[in-house]
Amino acid sequence: MSAIFRRAYTTKTLIPPNVAAATRLSGSAKDGQISQLVSFYKKLPKGTVEAAKPSGPWGRYKARYIDGENASVTPLIHLIFGVFAIGYTIDYHFHLKHHKNVEHH
Repeated sequence: MSAIFRRAYTTKTLIPPNVAAATRLSGSAKDGQISQLVSFYKKLPKGTVEAAKPSGPWGRYKARYIDGENASVTPLIHLIFGVFAIGYTIDYHFHLKHHKNVEHH
């Protein structure tokens, strides 16, 4: 059973064929396969990849405050302020709910 799993999940299919070791093939089949391989590698992009521009609100926020040379403490301050605002809002809501009939005053 383990031999089946090893055969099914092998990484040999991910490795490109060795062009120099194409001795098993003969004649036009060999030339056709090599030309397909050459055309495949010619289509691949060359050079360096351009940096992707951030998209969406989180991507722009991350690019502005977190990534690269722009890294700062500002996201921590934003988090503290956000937790404070949410906590205060919840506390204020329950305070008004508790005193809706002007009791205890």
